[in-house]
Amino acid sequence: MFRGSFEHTLDGKGRLSIPSKFRDILLGKGDERIIMTNFVVDGLRCLDVYPIDEWLRLEQQISQRPKFERRMVLFQNFYLGGACECLLDKQGRILIPPSLRKYADLKRDVVLVSALEKFRVWDQETWKQFFADAEGKLMQDPDFLGDLGL
Repeated sequence: MFRGSFEHTLDGKGRLSIPSKFRDILLGKGDERIIMTNFVVDGLRCLDVYPIDEWLRLEQQISQRPKFERRMVLFQNFYLGGACECLLDKQGRILIPPSLRKYADLKRDVVLVSALEKFRVWDQETWKQFFADAEGKLMQDPDFLGDLGL
């Protein structure tokens, strides 16, 4: 499981150095492939990043769903259609494809944020906005976390 958040920078070629804690998890799975795809929450764009085994598990779940249900078609076109397979290089970096950098409006400074079996890559300014909005909602509704049933 991925835990925590880490600030990093993209180099001029769009490569991102994966934090050692995340890299250890990826390499511990015995496969240097990851899948990156579009993601959006509360109108803010970022990227979802999966180890290959977790992505294959997701594909298996998706294959069990109704193929012609409208929401599933929209999801597949957006989420699966945006997916790109990337390799972790010897220096522990991934090259984020230009189309995904553009989608998530990634500039130089980014934040990698855990999401249990995957992690997300946010533009740093977008992440600050998202985090502040989430914190504000939690402060307005102190029972929110208790209502999650965790």
